[in-house]
Amino acid sequence: MAEIEVGDVVLVRGVTGRFHAVVTGVRLGRLAVRRCDGRPSGPLSPRDVVEIYKPAGPPTAPPQARPLRPTAQLRLDLGG
Repeated sequence: MAEIEVGDVVLVRGVTGRFHAVVTGVRLGRLAVRRCDGRPSGPLSPRDVVEIYKPAGPPTAPPQARPLRPTAQLRLDLGG
């Protein structure tokens, strides 16, 4: 399982069902979270976490291809 860090979005299995939350802190082995639906939530155990969503980061630029240039070694072969 991935390491849970502050700022990660997690899917949690709680008493009232599953909900999404953002991890705001970790203390004494418990997770402090802010629920995405605005309802209050106390500290959670890491065992209650079902899934962890990590930020993917900024998109990377595609590799730049250099244009091909003819060289002195290229010759036209007319099949003769």
